Amino acid sequence: MANTLANLPESTKEKLQKGEITNAQAEAFSRFLTTIEKDFYQHPVIQNNPYTKWFKNGEAKAEYVKDMILQFSVFSNHFLVVQCKRMVNACTEEGEKGARWILANEIGVALDPKTGSCEGGKFATRAAHLNWLRDTAEPLGISRSDLGRWTIGTESTHTFLQGLDETYGSMDENIGAGASFAIETWAAFGIGKGPELESNNFWQELVTGLKAFNEKHRIAKDLKPIHLGFFQYHFQIESGHGANVFHELEETFFAEGFNEKKYLEGGRKALESIYTFWTGLDATRKKL
Repeated sequence: MANTLANLPESTKEKLQKGEITNAQAEAFSRFLTTIEKDFYQHPVIQNNPYTKWFKNGEAKAEYVKDMILQFSVFSNHFLVVQCKRMVNACTEEGEKGARWILANEIGVALDPKTGSCEGGKFATRAAHLNWLRDTAEPLGISRSDLGRWTIGTESTHTFLQGLDETYGSMDENIGAGASFAIETWAAFGIGKGPELESNNFWQELVTGLKAFNEKHRIAKDLKPIHLGFFQYHFQIESGHGANVFHELEETFFAEGFNEKKYLEGGRKALESIYTFWTGLDATRKKL
């Protein structure tokens, strides 16, 4: 097999060996993966998120943590609408099923971290992600009724959600698929690739910073520490999502009607929208 195809996943190599795809198709996919590596994997929101790099150093005080949780709650709550759009606009039944599982988990249905499935999972209102964040925020004196409200979102948080709505929630299946892949790439970065890379996953960076915050500003003062389950849980479930992401890309690329330009457009814009959220948090913390 030519060296130019070395970046292909094993599943694609098997398709080539079985004659399910041609050499030309394999080469085209290889080139596309190189573009993905450049445009998605190297994006600053994945490689050098200014806020989470600062946060994991353990310098956050209560006002910073409060601001992060409040803005995250706006994202978490209003993401439900975008996720529903992703589900109804999915171009395949398999994509629709995966989107439905994510939506169900967000509103309180138990999910298998390894498979990402909610089949047979139990529902609990307290397990809704917004309620989980409310429990997290309560020791900091944040009113439960304040969390998740659109009105408490900053301009950058609103821009972020609107960007996801236009891409991840798009009615154009290519734009939506590109945004979905980019989001999973961001969320699952480094997981399963060793301690060093995992430590730079944004979920893990938040967990590291929050542990330091608890030690310095809660436990040391005999105050109840904030619970880290929300953030630790999301880090754990991303392993299942990350494992499936190449399979999803492969199916999309070789499907009839695939549009490379639109796919990349959706992914790039989604990553820029995510970056806007974090740079907004970074700008706010510098003012506090």
